[in-house]
Amino acid sequence: MRSLLRSVVVMWLALACLALAQQPAPARLTLMVAMTPQELATFRPALEALDAAHPEFEVELEPVPQGALPERANARLAAGTLPDVVRVEGLSAQQWIRRGAFLELTGRPELAALDLDDYFPGVLAPFSWQGALWALPDTASPDLLYFNKAMFDAAGLDYPTDAWTYEDMRRAAVLLTRDANGNGPTDPGFDPERVTQWGWNGSLTHFWQRHLVRAFGADWCADELCTTFDATDPGVVAAAQWWADLVQEDHAGLYDPYSGAQVGVPGDPFQAGAAAMGYNGFFIVRQLNDVGGIDYGIAQPLLGVDGQRHTPLSTNGYAVSATSQHPEAALALALALTEPGFLAATWGRPGHAVPARRSAAPSVLDPGRAPENQEAILAAMEYGEVFHPFTPAAFEAYALSADLFTRMMRGDLPVPEALAQIERVLNDALAADRQR
Repeated sequence: MRSLLRSVVVMWLALACLALAQQPAPARLTLMVAMTPQELATFRPALEALDAAHPEFEVELEPVPQGALPERANARLAAGTLPDVVRVEGLSAQQWIRRGAFLELTGRPELAALDLDDYFPGVLAPFSWQGALWALPDTASPDLLYFNKAMFDAAGLDYPTDAWTYEDMRRAAVLLTRDANGNGPTDPGFDPERVTQWGWNGSLTHFWQRHLVRAFGADWCADELCTTFDATDPGVVAAAQWWADLVQEDHAGLYDPYSGAQVGVPGDPFQAGAAAMGYNGFFIVRQLNDVGGIDYGIAQPLLGVDGQRHTPLSTNGYAVSATSQHPEAALALALALTEPGFLAATWGRPGHAVPARRSAAPSVLDPGRAPENQEAILAAMEYGEVFHPFTPAAFEAYALSADLFTRMMRGDLPVPEALAQIERVLNDALAADRQR
């Protein structure tokens, strides 16, 4: 009897070992991301839990410093070692999509059950090309109107509301601007060279601010992807002149908001306490709440002359390398990273960014933290549009035109002349994108 029992045990062990030997080993995947330390602190444990729940793959996280991903990805692409999955910005994705770096996702059976209508309007655009989808969006951040409550209180002004227009903003911006002696632009003795508090934290300072032109009923994008510019259109000239007047005549806006040349501190003027209000991405909510010191509120973007609101969306998404040795597992990872529950836990509830999917986006709403009127965030997601252009030459075009915008807002160049130069520069720089 013992001999028979021993034989059964040996046979069972042999069968178990055979089953284990036949079980495929998990695919080893590398995931490249560029995130802030705060984002990584949330993302790492969530990724570890996701990894443990998926025995079909093992994930090695490859974090890179923010701003360094394009250089790192290009180097890895040239060496033929692009990671299996890469988290890319919408503004950067096309340069790799059009070089064949990523796996085409359209038509793959793994995506058959994915509800693309769950994504907010427009967030798929930067990750699409030639009618196909090449990456899955995970987050988006709309621009909202932020305002410093203490500055409004000191000026005796009511806070901005969702009913405000650009003219409402302009009137308030003038009253909120102060020089070193506490004088405003309408006061005797006001010194425009010594402004210490601006009413508005910018002006028309680069070509990705299409929303600031469209708010006045104009549009400098002459084709769908904005690879052709019509910056000399009379409506565009009038809109740009409105912004130039806010800076040069009202002294209430900044012509160079982020370098620190005007405010003395590089970075965002609102976060530095040097501006009373202005547009900013949703991502600064977490930063403002963590740092503290500014009692702030938000409202939807200002109403344009057509009664509509216009705001950009910055986006991110996951792409699968075309050279991945495990494309099915890599796509399974990308799908898991963009699943609504994962998006809510890693991005929405911590307040890092708005999930790009409607089913997960309400996770950003938290009445226990600032600001009030958080419903404005989800409202802006419905009409926000991704930055245009997002084609491969967009960053080169930005670099070539940025100084012209500064000179136009500062008054070094008349608005019509500056826009004529901007139009020539941008159309030359973007010419190659129109042929791809």
